[in-house]
Amino acid sequence: MSRWPVSSPARMFRMTQVAPNPRTDRTTGHRRMMRVAMRFLLAGLGGSALLIALSILLLGAGATAGVGERAFEMLSGWKGLPSPSWPPSTDSELRFYSALWGGYGVMLLCAARNLSRWDGRVPGLAAIFFIGGVGRALSWVMVGAPHPFFLVLMAIELILPPVIIVLWSGARNNTASR
Repeated sequence: MSRWPVSSPARMFRMTQVAPNPRTDRTTGHRRMMRVAMRFLLAGLGGSALLIALSILLLGAGATAGVGERAFEMLSGWKGLPSPSWPPSTDSELRFYSALWGGYGVMLLCAARNLSRWDGRVPGLAAIFFIGGVGRALSWVMVGAPHPFFLVLMAIELILPPVIIVLWSGARNNTASR
């Protein structure tokens, strides 16, 4: 006969464990998925921004835009007039701004890698991207329609930031509840 009131210390430990709460576990899993999705979007956007910035800096704005336009035409079958060449002043200006775009990409990659440290900066990073989309919309209205490739970019720039904010909000609730 055992002197323990329960058959073994291991069984006693199992008896003291708290039963899982399916509702809490589901919510935590949902929030964790939102956090992973947000990190994926931030990393993808950051990597893209960095690569585009390097391309503009090294190859020029016209060459970089031309690659995007040709890819769009191949994938969509769109047939239209080619974009005019970029004036030297525009190329110079965009090569300058490519450093800022590259820095933005690095910040997004840092946020994706260490979200707990960069958590408070995510809305600002999303807002910057959104404002870029607003700038494209203003250009369309004030100067004229660009190549359809740039309209697709504008749509991404206007849609993705609210998605990031929704994911950020869910991930933030996850961080706050820990």
